Amino acid sequence: MDFEPVISESIAYTQEAFMGKWTRWIIFVILGLPMALLPFVFDVNTIAGRTNFNWDQVPWGQVAAIIIAGILLSFFLSGYVVRIYRGVKPAPDFDEWGSLFLDGLKVQILSLIWILPLLIVILAALGLSIVGLASPGSGSIGLLLVLLLMFAIMMVLAIVVSLFVPMALIRFARMGSIREGLRFSAISEHIGKMGWGQYIIALIILFVVMFIFGLVVMVLSLIPFIGWVLQLIATPLLTVFTARYYTRIYDLAGEQPVPALTP
Repeated sequence: MDFEPVISESIAYTQEAFMGKWTRWIIFVILGLPMALLPFVFDVNTIAGRTNFNWDQVPWGQVAAIIIAGILLSFFLSGYVVRIYRGVKPAPDFDEWGSLFLDGLKVQILSLIWILPLLIVILAALGLSIVGLASPGSGSIGLLLVLLLMFAIMMVLAIVVSLFVPMALIRFARMGSIREGLRFSAISEHIGKMGWGQYIIALIILFVVMFIFGLVVMVLSLIPFIGWVLQLIATPLLTVFTARYYTRIYDLAGEQPVPALTP
């Protein structure tokens, strides 16, 4: 399968979404601003001492306010991505904010449900590791075997999440139901229509693109004073490109998107 048209169309879609659409770009930046400001709330070097972490130096009120604001605004961003998943073309505007928020809330709940088993295993492994460090030598071989088993389970769950979650989120966007986004067999069947090998190759290509983009953004972020601003401005490009790329891959199985918006 030739993925060049998918990549080219996703790039063109992203260009159309932002070129000359400065209001849309500014909204993206504003919605991502709280989390970008979090590192400026306190100085890590001051709080992290040589021997201990000075928790009392953390401005918890400001940190909590920024995190809560970031989470709430992220629902609008996620809702926008849901509209892209529905196959809307050209790129949608930020409007009907109520439905935008609800779609974003639902899609994040769906994502959490999918990754919850992985999170549980990770937390359990961390707990066992702490117990092992607190009582060294006590059943260390057995504990090591359990941790290795849990690591293997984590790897399997991580692979399942990576393969299924993108298609599950798009299925939710198309069907309008969280339950439909959890139908493992239906999602597996949909991926099978496009071919598992082709699907995995598509994900690898996206990973490479994201890696290269990440390196560019990292370099930009190192520029004194304005680096974090450049990073904030560049991030929406990857957000829209990734959403459109996943959408195009989903549609390779033959499902028709919702009717396009009129320009």
